[in-house]
Amino acid sequence: MVTKTALIKRDNLSQQKVRLFSKAYNDVKKLYLSAFPPNERLPYFLLLVNSVRSLAKCYAYYDQEEFVGFAYILESKKQVFVLFLAVNEPIRSKGYGSMILAKIREYAQARSLILTIEPPDEEAPNSEQRKQRLAFYERNGYQLIPHYYYEGQERYQILTTNPSIDLEHFQKLVKRAVLGLVPIVVQ
Repeated sequence: MVTKTALIKRDNLSQQKVRLFSKAYNDVKKLYLSAFPPNERLPYFLLLVNSVRSLAKCYAYYDQEEFVGFAYILESKKQVFVLFLAVNEPIRSKGYGSMILAKIREYAQARSLILTIEPPDEEAPNSEQRKQRLAFYERNGYQLIPHYYYEGQERYQILTTNPSIDLEHFQKLVKRAVLGLVPIVVQ
């Protein structure tokens, strides 16, 4: 049963493009630094530079005045890659992540959506978190494919809404975004 409060919250989710020195800029930076460990983050400056180019967009999401999360996407005419997505910890598991993904899907239209996660691994210290993350994305229409995305020393498994995505195109998209500062391989 969906309560009236839940309906109001879902109807009021707004999206703001993140601009330098805006409230959204500060909200996103704080969440970015707390939600992602240093080895999984790209330099924040690089993210800002790319969001000025047509290659990337960074959006902050609000429920009325409350900051709920952000998404940082890379895009081409064929693909939209959700590079970073985070929801504020105190309000996780309330449907905001799914609402943000729905807004991204609407924005992408017919383009393939791609995202990456730490691969499922029973031996990993965060094994349960990895399973929950995979289940969340699968509930939201993404499929795990047997390909990996390597960003420097980090390895991630690819999920997509289109299992026949052009992996070479995806690799070129990400390489353009990191300006050669981080080695990128898609296999």
